[in-house]
Order: sequence, then structure tokens, then C-alpha cells
Amino acid sequence: MSHADHVKSSIKLVCCARKKGYPGWPHVDYDHEGMMARYLPQLQEALPNCEFTVVYYSNAEEAKAGFADNDQYDGVAIFNATHGIGVANEFVCLGKPGVIVDELYAGSGDLVRLNTRINKEHLPIVVVASSNFSDAIQAIRLLHVRKQLASSKIVLFKNFEPISENMEAFLKEALGTGSTWKRYLAGPAGLQEKLNKLRENFGVEVVLKTKSDLERYYNEADLTEAQTVADRWLHGAQGCIEPSKEDVFNSARMYLGLKRCVEEEQVDAVSVDCIMMFYTTDLSVYPCMSHSQMCDDGLTGTCESDIDSTLTQLAIRYLTGRAGFISDPVIDTATNQIIYAHCSAATKWFGPESPAQPYFLRSHSEDHNSTSIQSIMPVGETVTTVKMDIENHAMALHTAKAVGNVSEEKGCRTKLAAEVPDAQVLLDNWDADVFSWHKVTFYGDYRREFLNLAKLYSMKAVQEDRAASGC
Repeated sequence: MSHADHVKSSIKLVCCARKKGYPGWPHVDYDHEGMMARYLPQLQEALPNCEFTVVYYSNAEEAKAGFADNDQYDGVAIFNATHGIGVANEFVCLGKPGVIVDELYAGSGDLVRLNTRINKEHLPIVVVASSNFSDAIQAIRLLHVRKQLASSKIVLFKNFEPISENMEAFLKEALGTGSTWKRYLAGPAGLQEKLNKLRENFGVEVVLKTKSDLERYYNEADLTEAQTVADRWLHGAQGCIEPSKEDVFNSARMYLGLKRCVEEEQVDAVSVDCIMMFYTTDLSVYPCMSHSQMCDDGLTGTCESDIDSTLTQLAIRYLTGRAGFISDPVIDTATNQIIYAHCSAATKWFGPESPAQPYFLRSHSEDHNSTSIQSIMPVGETVTTVKMDIENHAMALHTAKAVGNVSEEKGCRTKLAAEVPDAQVLLDNWDADVFSWHKVTFYGDYRREFLNLAKLYSMKAVQEDRAASGC
């Protein structure tokens, strides 16, 4: 577990409660205290890292005065349990992020009016109108996820040393005009601009390190421990196809070095500019296996110094406790499938305590070097795919059903095939200028939760598997 996994959140629960003796929905002398006494233990059990304070406001004037201390809390949730007293409306007027939970048949008439305003004015307020209280818990959980993200720190290994014209020409030929090339062209100034937006909008801090730092961590890894890790990977694999035992051993050294960095810097995620370093320097060990093992450990390791997908991975982990699979897309309209492909993947897809799935040790696909993983991912399950774009403050998402693992020499090693209702719609809605590749896939249907998270951050949300995309 990392630092942000231990973060505590202070959540203010506001119950809209009409004064005793007055008629109106839900009914005269309704027991609002009893209602909250039923809900509070459920919240405490589901969200043990949250501390809840319950208050009761009976009119707009009380609410306006009471909301003066909202900034002392990490989040505010309104229980809309009375119609017509103006408490929830006062909260909406603040225009601040929060959650409104409707108590059905109590404040429901107000809720319809409030939700209309929230949507028309694009306010960062999530509304829950459900007879299943777990939906309210999931919405309130997002307030804690915001606190976790704001407490997060990422270490990013980059190499900004100048390269020769010949090397740059090789790099452009190898990379084409994709996102890795664009990150190279953006340089230190472009990266810093993105990191400033990351800090401003999400509160996430980034520690920058160099290739020299990476080499130091690698070289100082304990060799005996590295051999133990390598033997475990080899023993657990269905097969070791291309890599030599030395390749696997060196990948274990990389894992231990990056793990030490995570521990020393007390960060929540690590990302390495691996393609750039491998193609333009003497780096000879990819971190694919390190990222895989970290995700199995309940940490976050991501490739190619992609800070957008790293942010997305963290949000997924905090919300679900599960690993995400960063991938490059292949869309097949003949089968209505999208194939998610990459050379780094977890084996424990339902949390660090879940069983490991089968895997093969492979070489990195593009250049047939070092060690990567071909993870055999579960099928028959719904998967959600998300990408949070920092520069445009936007989110793309879709859901699909995992149907198979593709064995194909072309492309990255791990390939999960998933069915969508209409692959052509997904292709047409895929905005590569904003979201590029490297969307993050994980198990479970979390469409509503991520739409709500986007709302709390006032992000544009694009449901790219829907014919009318956008929000």
C-alpha cells in the first residue's frame, strides 16, 4: 500500500430535516435522526478511511450559515430528505463539488428541479436518486477518491539529454507521429506545463528523475533478492518463450530498483520513459515486468512516462482497488471488437489478494528485446475503459465484454479482445487528438462512477461507445 491508500477523509453529511410539527413530504414528524442512524453505519463500514460528521438543517437560513464551514471538510454530501425547505438549494447555489442523495418520497420533488439546474449550469455536483443505498455509498466514495488523488505523488523518469540528428531521425522513423513522439517534441517546457495543470486541477505532485537515477536504482538492487524474484516469475509462468534467464534476472533488478525508489520517495506511482530511453540511450532493460509486479502488489507502475494514463490508473485503483491495463487500440468492425494490446499487464485483475491469471514471459514486441509479459486475461466479464486527459481536462470512457485473448505475433504481447455493440461507433468517436492511445481498461462496469468523477472535476466526459457522444 502507498501513502494515498492510508489517507483519511473528513466528510460532512447534511440531512435536510423539516422541523417537528409541520406537514409536508416525507410526512409530519418524520424521524430524520433514525434515518441517518441507519445510513451512517453502512457508510462507516464501506468507507473505513472516512470520518463522518452528521448535521441537520431545517431551512435555507440555517443551511447558509452552516455551510460556512464546508471548506473544513474534504467533501460534503446532502441527504435530500425533506421537500421544500431550501437546504439542498443553498448547497447548489455554492457551486462547489459535492453529492446530493435523494431519500425517495421525501425530497424527490426538489431533486428534479435541482438536477435540472445542476445539468444546465454544469455544476460539479453528483445526484443520486436510487433505492439501492450502495449507489449513494459509491458516490460518496468519490469524495474520498478526490482526497486520495490530491494526496498522491508520482515519480517520473525522463531523459532530456540532447540526441544527435541521426538518432532523432531514427527515433522519428521508429515512433512515427504518435504520442511518444509528441511528448519528445514537447520537451521539458511542455512536460512542465502539463504537470502544472495536473497539480492545479487534481492536486497530484510529480517527482522528476533522470536516466542516471534509474541506472543507480538498477545497479544497487540486491542481486540475491533479484534472483529470487526472477525464479518466482519463471516458476509461475506458463512458459518463457524469447527471454533468456539473464533477461528475466535483469528485469527483476529493475523491479527491485523501482520498488526502492517508490519506498524512498513515498510515492503512489512510478512511470518510466522506457521507449525513448531504450531507443536513444544504452538502456537495455525494459520495466515491463516491474510495472506488472507493482500492479499485482497493489501499487501503480506505468509505461512511457504517460502522465495521463498514470493519473487514470490511480483513480481506478482508489475507486475499485483493482489494477488497470494501459493499452494501444486495435478495432475490428467485422467482429465488433476492440483489442486492447500492450507489453505490460498485471496478472491479478481483481485486487492484490485475488488469484493470479496465467502468463507467459515474452520479449518486448516492437524490438524483440528484454522481458515483457503476455498475460492471459479473464473473459466473460464486463470491462470499463477510461482515459483522463490533463491538458484538455476531459475524460473518455466506454464499456465492453471481454471475450478472448488474442495470440498474434504482430503488435504488443498481451491482447484482450472485447465486444462492443458497434465497433464503428467506437472508432468514429475515438478522438485521438485529445485522448490518443493508452486508455486504461479494468474489470467491472464503472461507467456511472467515472461519469460522476468527471462531474466532480467539471471535466468534459465523452462516452465513446454511444452514438451521441459527449455530456
